[in-house]
Amino acid sequence: MRFTQAAAAFGLAGLLSVTACSAGGTSQAAAPAQQKSQELYGLLPDKIKKSGTLNIAAGHNYPPLVFLDTDNKTVIGLEPELMKAIGQVLGVEVTFNQASFDSLIAGVQARRYDLAIQAMLDKPERREKVTFVDYFKTSSSLLVQDKDAQTVRSLEDLCGKTTAVEQGTAQADDAEQQNKKCAAAGKPAVQVLVFPDTVGCLQAVSTGRANAFIGGTPTITYQAAQSGGRMKQVGQPYRFLPYGILVNKEDQTLAEAIQKALQKLMDNGSYAKILSKWQMSSGSLDKAAINGGES
Repeated sequence: MRFTQAAAAFGLAGLLSVTACSAGGTSQAAAPAQQKSQELYGLLPDKIKKSGTLNIAAGHNYPPLVFLDTDNKTVIGLEPELMKAIGQVLGVEVTFNQASFDSLIAGVQARRYDLAIQAMLDKPERREKVTFVDYFKTSSSLLVQDKDAQTVRSLEDLCGKTTAVEQGTAQADDAEQQNKKCAAAGKPAVQVLVFPDTVGCLQAVSTGRANAFIGGTPTITYQAAQSGGRMKQVGQPYRFLPYGILVNKEDQTLAEAIQKALQKLMDNGSYAKILSKWQMSSGSLDKAAINGGES
């Protein structure tokens, strides 16, 4: 599986370096190849049947959900492996296109992509624009340098501090809301640094430019483990919601095909194997749902 754009320029180094083995690893058994379901193939739009390919927008630097292998070209992680298995059930290939998080909804709406997947929370305001097929339950958490672990343990502790967030995410909204709360309480403002991707957020914390990074718990947990004790996950995770695969709202049968294919993976044990491989079993869902997030 490779990105169709030049992702190699975004290789991670030093503290941000990751490999397949360190994330659960290609040394572990992957889920078995899936049998094509002719019934679910029949639900696909004619365009996808004709091309034989699902055109998917995806991230490249949100381990262990998605990141680049050591060749800096091949995309690996829970999300691409799950989409590959879904593609097998549907009887089509999958192609991943590197896209920024805040471009996903517009890209799916404009049909630049058939689908998008990049750790996006299934939230009501987003469901006004796209349909979600939920594949993982998650939360948000804080990452800090070890030296700040005793003074920054929650959003409330960010008054007068600098925090890094990724553009367009729910965590960016959280930082701005906390800034308003600090002002209302007569406390110093939160200095919010907004970056286009997770790499910038992690670099800001690791270099001391930011006191904290607010992000999805899977990546926060992963990066804390990879830092050799230099960075800590602090406080309690908050706002538990599912991540969803984005589908154009007009493509109801495509959403149904994705949902039913995912359910097949859940029923035959492949879903559990993929999550276990990437050490993400704690986010397992019991059932594939369409728009199953908060109402």
